[in-house]
This record gives sequence, C-alpha cells and structure tokens, in this order.
Amino acid sequence: MFKHTRKLCVLFVVLSLFLLAVAGCASQQGTSPGTSPDTSQETSPKKPQKTHFIFGSSVEGSYGYLCLEAMCNVLNKHVEGIKFSAISSNGGAENIALLFNGEIDAGHTNNADILMAYTGQEPFKEKLEPIQLSSHGALTQIVAVRADSDINSIYDLEGKKVILGAAGSGVATDVSNYFRLAGINIEPIFLDIAQTGDAFIAGRADAALLLFRNGQPYPLNMEVEAAMDIKYLPWDPEINKQMVEMTAGIPGVITPDASPFITEPIEVYMNPQVLVVRRDLDEELAYTIVKTLVEHVDELIAITPHLEMVSKENIAKGLISKFPVHPGAVRYYKEIGIWEDRLTELK
Repeated sequence: MFKHTRKLCVLFVVLSLFLLAVAGCASQQGTSPGTSPDTSQETSPKKPQKTHFIFGSSVEGSYGYLCLEAMCNVLNKHVEGIKFSAISSNGGAENIALLFNGEIDAGHTNNADILMAYTGQEPFKEKLEPIQLSSHGALTQIVAVRADSDINSIYDLEGKKVILGAAGSGVATDVSNYFRLAGINIEPIFLDIAQTGDAFIAGRADAALLLFRNGQPYPLNMEVEAAMDIKYLPWDPEINKQMVEMTAGIPGVITPDASPFITEPIEVYMNPQVLVVRRDLDEELAYTIVKTLVEHVDELIAITPHLEMVSKENIAKGLISKFPVHPGAVRYYKEIGIWEDRLTELK
C-alpha cells in the first residue's frame, strides 16, 4: 500500500515538473502551450534616445563662446526631448580632444586644428577624424603695435614679446605656424581675451594679435583702440598663400572701414570656423541641429550679430573641402539646394 502510494507521488512530481518546463518555454516565446509563436510583435532593441547634447565652445567672452551659447539657446527653444549646453574650453584643438574623449558631442574648431588632428600632429598624439557639421564664420588676426613703435613690419617682431591668444587655442596655433613659415622667432605670450587688452595697453608686450570676425573688429580691438593709438602690420602676401594651402584656410581682405587705424586694405588669410562631431552621431539628430539653426538664424543674430553666417546663403560656404561632412548635414544641405560639389560627403 505505502509502496504504491510512493510511486504515485513520484509520478505526480515528475509530471508537474514536465508541465512547468513546457509552460516556461512557451512563456519565453510569448505563447501558450499548444499555440504557434506570434512573431508579428517582435522588434529589435531601440538605441536609447540621447537626452543631453554638449558643445565645446571656447574661452569665456570669445567669439566661439558667444556663438555656442547662442546656438544652445535657440536649439533648446525649438528641439524637444533633448537639452543642449556648452562648456568653455581653450577652443579648437582642445575641443577635438574633448570630442574624442567622449566629454562633448560637438565642438567649435577651425581649419588648422582639424588638419593637425587628421595628420596626428602636435598637440594630438594620434590621428583623429573630426567630421564637419556646419560653419558659422571666419576669423582672422592682424598684429597690432603702438603707433610710436619702431616695429613697422612683421619681420621686425624678431625676438619681441607677442601676445598670441590662449594657450592651445586655434588662433595661437595658427599664428605660431605663420611665424614659423616666415622664419620669425618671437617670445610668445599666451593670454585669453579678457587679459590681452590689459596686458597690451599696460605695455607688458611689444605686440598683440587682434581678431576680426567675418571682416569686422572684435570688441577687444575697440577697447585697445579707445585706450591708445596703434598701427596694424600687414601680413606677407606670399606667406598668406602658403598658409591658405597648408591649413585649408581662405584668402580675404580687411578694409579700412573695419578700423580708423587701417588706412589701406590688408590682405589676410582667414580661418573657417566650423562645428565638428564624431562619425557616429545619429544622422537624424545631426539633420535636426543644422536645420534648426538655419531656419532660426534671425534668433541667432539677435543674440550674436555675427552669426549671419549660419544663414541658408552662407552656412555651406565656410565648410572646408578637404574634410568630410556628416551625412545628416549633407541631407539637409541637399534638401534646400545649397550643397556644393567641392565638398566631401562622409563615406
């Protein structure tokens, strides 16, 4: 009697375990026992949507800093579901490093620093490939000295103290390359914009690089010009050509209407200012960022007047032909008919 009961109990346990196993398998497939799997509900996992996008700008008060603050303001107003913010940095080269360290998602930079990244030149320790998203202007620099200085040519700067800009910034790197090409050995002084005017006016340097954006003077220039009489030194046209070729810059001219201390047009080379991203940036997000900035350029200009270069008529003109453009941006440029054959699509 007991043996028979024990056998029934064992049989019951085995049967229960079997039914539980079958039910478990059916549950994992989303079906009940005896039914076919319903594959119509299966979907691939979705990539988590980005909720915070960080730009690298430049030193506080600089052109790059003001531009990126304005862009974040407009993007936050018109793009839902994602917050845009900008962090200050030393600009071009540092932003590319931050981009590939994963600390930012896009960065304000320029032609010279992009070229050094692609070729792995200092300050980069390896080759990096920043991808262009959009352009927002062009910067150039002209050497200023006191009006009564005996320095009358850039070649008279040999051995002199010259303020180049913030250490690691694109402008400092660029002008250092210029002096190297021209064979001029200077004593460089690295100061940010807020410090440059005070140091130059106080006579702690023989010369200072003053900035012009899109052909017009930077506020720093007007501060210096209000404090003392100065003279701007013309660049060497032959070195200008070499810089344009070497750095993928563009030639330009600063006219006398830009300053009462410029009496004749000064030939310059100009640095395109662009936003760069990594190649893995979501195409739809890249498209949305560029489209939003272009379609609301009036709001950008209201914050920072020189952002008129983000208009439909100008935004593609400052892109650099040597370096690829992100597919999301390319799609928008082609959609509104401003893509230029000289430009390169990312493959």
